[in-house]
Amino acid sequence: MFGSGRPEEIFVGIVAGVLALVLAVRIRNALIEGVIPLYRIRKTREEMGEARFLALVAINGVGMLLLGWIAIDLIWLQRG
Repeated sequence: MFGSGRPEEIFVGIVAGVLALVLAVRIRNALIEGVIPLYRIRKTREEMGEARFLALVAINGVGMLLLGWIAIDLIWLQRG
């Protein structure tokens, strides 16, 4: 149930959820625009090649799934 854990666990879960949403927007923009930000530079699909670009998108997708899993675990799946 929501709110059954310690307050700091719920806070970290909310932060993880927000970061997962940020990564989801980043992935969507990368697939639509063909540009993915890497630290301080932006790489295009043509510059990197299709396979490397999709590999970076997949890595971001795995990170998003892991952050989502952490958020769900910390917020809703607290064990007494």
